[in-house]
Amino acid sequence: MISTAVFLFLLCQVGIAQKTFTSEKYYYAFEATADIEVYDTESDRVVGYENDDLAVDTEIFYPNEVASDYFVNLGKTTEVIASRLSLYKVRTAQRLNTVSQGYYVRATDIDGDTETPVFVVIMYHPEKKIIYETTIYCYDQDTEAGEKIAQSFRLLY
Repeated sequence: MISTAVFLFLLCQVGIAQKTFTSEKYYYAFEATADIEVYDTESDRVVGYENDDLAVDTEIFYPNEVASDYFVNLGKTTEVIASRLSLYKVRTAQRLNTVSQGYYVRATDIDGDTETPVFVVIMYHPEKKIIYETTIYCYDQDTEAGEKIAQSFRLLY
């Protein structure tokens, strides 16, 4: 009986294990428990991962491509970008604990009668001079998993 319990515990741990997804080209990483696959995007400056329940897309920008006030209040910028992505119910941005110049915000995508939770992550890599704008679409409505992904983003040096 004990060996069965240990086996089931280990099986559950494997099922919810964190997987790290890394972009060595753009110097960032994040973690997710879901099996998501990289997919071809229409731009070489967008890195996308997806499955039926989740999509994580990161677009790369450089400081000379954004407004001069972009960095004045990065939390507010994160909220504004979520609104400019035609997302609704944009909440107050939260600081990323893993990135000194990083924030995320929860919002909602509305398509007809379907409301999809979305997290928007904005980060800046001062050494590489790269701005990251990420959207995390939670098609399965699992906002806890989406927020964990948002909070897991980190920069590589």
